[in-house]
Amino acid sequence: MSSLKSLREERARKVTEYKNLVESKDYTKEIEAKADAVLIEIELIDGQISRVQNSLTLSADDATDFNARAASDKNGKSVDENAHRVTQARAAFAKALAQGVAALSAEEAALVSAADPRNRNRVLNIAEGSSATGGVLVPTIVMPTLLEFLKAYGGMRVVAWILATAGGQPFTWGTTDDTAAEGEIVAENATAADDDIAFGSVSVGAYKFSSKTIPVSMEILQDAAINVEAIVLRALATRVARGQNRYFTTGTGTGQPQGVVTAASVGYTAPVGNATSLAYDFFMELYHSVDPAYRASASCAWMMNDKTWKVVKKLKDANNRPLFLPSLEAVFAGGESTGYQIEGKPIVINQHMADLAANSKSIAFGDFSKYLIRDVMDVLILRFTDSAYAKKGQVGFLAWARADGRMIDAKNATTSAWESIRTLQQSAT
Repeated sequence: MSSLKSLREERARKVTEYKNLVESKDYTKEIEAKADAVLIEIELIDGQISRVQNSLTLSADDATDFNARAASDKNGKSVDENAHRVTQARAAFAKALAQGVAALSAEEAALVSAADPRNRNRVLNIAEGSSATGGVLVPTIVMPTLLEFLKAYGGMRVVAWILATAGGQPFTWGTTDDTAAEGEIVAENATAADDDIAFGSVSVGAYKFSSKTIPVSMEILQDAAINVEAIVLRALATRVARGQNRYFTTGTGTGQPQGVVTAASVGYTAPVGNATSLAYDFFMELYHSVDPAYRASASCAWMMNDKTWKVVKKLKDANNRPLFLPSLEAVFAGGESTGYQIEGKPIVINQHMADLAANSKSIAFGDFSKYLIRDVMDVLILRFTDSAYAKKGQVGFLAWARADGRMIDAKNATTSAWESIRTLQQSAT
């Protein structure tokens, strides 16, 4: 696998070559074809960079988890002993997935419950049903891997504020909006004016999401060379992440998470005749509809689906030159690199954003740290070996995860609208 450094250097060379082509004085069809070919090479490199980056992130998460547990141990265990204990606990968890909880020895069951006390009753005294052959909470030592898989799908988790809680009880989140407030000059012996901060509150709950049952062949589970934990967790997380991302994007907020598009106010409505089209000016209008205080956030970004992003990349000026060029550094968003920025802000690909269509809210822009995703850490995995699966040589897995999503900044006191994130709405005709 190529190193991150060499890939970035190659990308920088290709971006420079691309910009030289599209900015040449004599921009002919031949030059345009060469530029398109170089752009394809840049996108392929971006894909390689993204995969290497994801691999390094997962490795770093595991190392951080090992080191944190070793450092915080209060039982006088050495670093090597702690690392060995965590490795054994993960192996026991993988065995529970592959062979069922009943296959665990007393020592292995104790390892998993010791790694995460929440599992004690589930692992040691679980009731074996006729269809579900045992369930186990994902141990804390495995949760970083699961959360990384969740982050890789959808887009919302890349830029939203993620809050993990041990339990799922509802709680109230206080909100404020002070972006329009400012100080004053006060004359000698004069009284300072009152200007109250707009306080509000948001109730954050925990909705139960199912992965739906996923069949896995017995051959895969029995193959010692295969990382069963990674295969099962990735499959379950992909299902859960896509389901959650849909609600984090367009949920109504009633009986389900509040979607960011549902909550966000419209920043700009395209003029008549732009039901399915975009123009450069639309981006500038949407950009400046968001207060500069929100635009300064590191979590400020553009969000759209991949089909809309394709249309954006194809926007050209009167001389047929692309309006938006790749940035020199790859910009990672939504589990992949778009390689572009608009007004210095990255593009997040979210496939649950609406297509370009009449009245659709196709693009969102703003400070996505003002959108909170709450994860309950008690993720339960059930294992099924009843006849429906056994006759096919399969084992079924089902994950239950609880989460909620809410906008957490206060509404504008004058307009009663959330303004930290705003949307572009296509025209009706």
